[in-house]
Amino acid sequence: MKIEVKQGEGLKRELSIEVPPDRVQTEMDKKFDEVKRSVTLKGFRKGKAPMTMIKTVYADEVKADVVDELIKATFPEAVRQHTLNVASRPTLTNLNFNDDGGFTYTATVEVFPEVPTVKFDKLEVPTHEITIKDEEVDDVMAYFRKRHADVRLVDREARQGDIVIADMTKIADPKMALDTADFPDSQIDLGNKMTVKEFREQLLGTKAGDQKQIEVVYPDDYSDSRFAGARIIYECSVKQIKEQILPEVDDAFAKQSGVAQTALEMRLKIREDLSKRREDDLRREQKRELVRQICETNPIPIPDGMVNDYLDSVVEDFKKNYPDAVEAEIRQNYRQVGIETIRWDMLWHSLAEQQKIEVSPADTEKWIEGFAARNSITLEQAQETLSKSGRLKELRESLLEEKVMAFLMEKARMVPAKVSG
Repeated sequence: MKIEVKQGEGLKRELSIEVPPDRVQTEMDKKFDEVKRSVTLKGFRKGKAPMTMIKTVYADEVKADVVDELIKATFPEAVRQHTLNVASRPTLTNLNFNDDGGFTYTATVEVFPEVPTVKFDKLEVPTHEITIKDEEVDDVMAYFRKRHADVRLVDREARQGDIVIADMTKIADPKMALDTADFPDSQIDLGNKMTVKEFREQLLGTKAGDQKQIEVVYPDDYSDSRFAGARIIYECSVKQIKEQILPEVDDAFAKQSGVAQTALEMRLKIREDLSKRREDDLRREQKRELVRQICETNPIPIPDGMVNDYLDSVVEDFKKNYPDAVEAEIRQNYRQVGIETIRWDMLWHSLAEQQKIEVSPADTEKWIEGFAARNSITLEQAQETLSKSGRLKELRESLLEEKVMAFLMEKARMVPAKVSG
């Protein structure tokens, strides 16, 4: 078999493969024999039709099958012979049976880039002091008080902190931000900071039976792009006013909340949880920054085939939840994300090999022990659960990436985080 490899643009390689006549003929004879044994032609018993007739009737079908078989067999041989680290499915062109009985074709593939020594000597990660304000603790306490509030129907005008039950109908929405027009039995909490400001302000003083038009204008930079710049007018038919009787903050309330045994312990626990959450947020921010800097410092090329496979997966996931999503927009929005995701995956694996970072059996066992403790199961049950779900195979990869990230964190210089605004 003759193989010629030409370097194409970037990571592309073009393989011209020529299969000798004897190998082609052997495969043709084999396929014709299979057809002869399996088909029935008019006037002949199964397997008894003359080979000349078989070749006349099934020539095109056999040739197509032979082409498939030859490519399946010879393409991997060519890749192994030239030690190509193939990263994409081959694109096949120029498929021809030659006059001498041989078969030739061209396979264009992309190869993985050669990853040089990964540079990590100038890393900087943002850091800042974590402080929890008393007001933040108060907000969480208020949340728990609302959760355990005694809600009762009242016959009066709505006050701050009440819940208004109303049938709402959209009567103007030029941008068509909302697909739905009717929102029956909406519960509007006038004491919740997350409730749209216009509702919190304009429903104060209303009572059951009142009608109220409320206009909501969303800023152009609103976080949800569907509503950015939108102007929506609602017709609100107030049905009920409910009062929230909040419990006193005392030891009994702390026990009822399930958070602590005393009010003081509850505040301390809330502060601790908020601090831990803030620390987790900071670590995630630092890791994102490390990934960005490593990818920026080591801009290895990424095979288009791998990016397209990544985007295929993203599109499939999007379509499950948003069937009307525009595929072209998804691919455009996530293409750079795909490139950086694949680049980081290649770089951290190379860095692990470069720095001889490994996951030991003890590392895996320690993680599984923690998993068992968190889920209140035995070590054997944890191993069985992880094995059945297939997560054991993924566990080593996850732990190895964590070790690489820890290595980079040790090498990075901590710098004060930039204050936005």
